[in-house]
Amino acid sequence: MKKKILIFSAGSAGKEVFQLILNINKLYNEWEVIGYVDNDTNKIGKTIDDVQVYSSANKPKKKEIYAACGVMDGAIRKKIFNEEIIKNEYQLTNLIHPLVEQPKCFKTGLGNIIFGNVHISFEVNIKNFSIISNYCDLGHNLIANDYLTIMPSVTIGGNCEIGGQTLIGSGAKIHQGIKIERNCKIGMGTLITSDVKNNTSVIDYP
Repeated sequence: MKKKILIFSAGSAGKEVFQLILNINKLYNEWEVIGYVDNDTNKIGKTIDDVQVYSSANKPKKKEIYAACGVMDGAIRKKIFNEEIIKNEYQLTNLIHPLVEQPKCFKTGLGNIIFGNVHISFEVNIKNFSIISNYCDLGHNLIANDYLTIMPSVTIGGNCEIGGQTLIGSGAKIHQGIKIERNCKIGMGTLITSDVKNNTSVIDYP
């Protein structure tokens, strides 16, 4: 029997999660998406991808239902997990594209989403509730803390640590041995060659 799952966010990111689930099902036939959850009044009650959109107030509530959150902003994603998913006792899972190779030494918590064409080196530790987009390269001994968002085509060198609720923009490159602390924003295409302190934005303008 397929496991039932709700996708929190009926926007473009939520649709990407829906497509990821379809890709997983091609090999494992594991999931049944029973709805999106979104508070956009223009979407509630409608169907997207033949799936109904629920509001937070009228979403199905059963302990056997799983939940995934496609919201890219780590702070908002944290609020959704705490106030709507964990509070309502939905089941947590990881959604990882079936063609992503996972070394035996790869460690991951729960609530993570990893899209296709991501390379995971050895001794990588992705904790909880993070989103890693397509074509990223995760170097060896990476520690990725909770609610991290990594946009497409990011390269992270070996022995790095990324703090929680940090967003790394598309195409950014992180030199080996770097520590980026909590709640930081790394701009698209930015090269990081030294540590980044808490609550810092780093943008490499042309």
